[in-house]
Amino acid sequence: MNRSVFILLGLVASSYATLFLDCGSQGTDVTMDVEGCTEPPCILERGSSYLVNFKYTSSVNTDSLTISATANIGGINVPWPDLDPNACAQLENSPTPCPIAAGSYVDWTMSADVLAIYPTIETLVTFQLLDASGNPQTCAKLTAIIV
Repeated sequence: MNRSVFILLGLVASSYATLFLDCGSQGTDVTMDVEGCTEPPCILERGSSYLVNFKYTSSVNTDSLTISATANIGGINVPWPDLDPNACAQLENSPTPCPIAAGSYVDWTMSADVLAIYPTIETLVTFQLLDASGNPQTCAKLTAIIV
């Protein structure tokens, strides 16, 4: 995806956040930060871990939050392996643990491992935080190059 689309559609207010394409977030004021990446394509080194952070305001009351992360490989969205889908686990010691009330500001962070066995590839990565109804409170797409 070209750079101007990311700038036009994914421009975020924070100067240290990562530019991304919003793909249907129902939460508001969504920002995303991928450690070491401010502008796609994000260079992800095999055998390394990267912090992924979402900040947003919840649009609904939800008892649960689920992480979904996929990489598009050959036109197929492949789930990120070895990912614990329980996004509430990362919020346990935060000011907004699950359940989350509508209007709450959520600051969520996880560590994403890029395993050494991953192929060297350029891919479109999609990260979502899904509420209890399966709707995306956050949905972000960005290009990543695994090296």
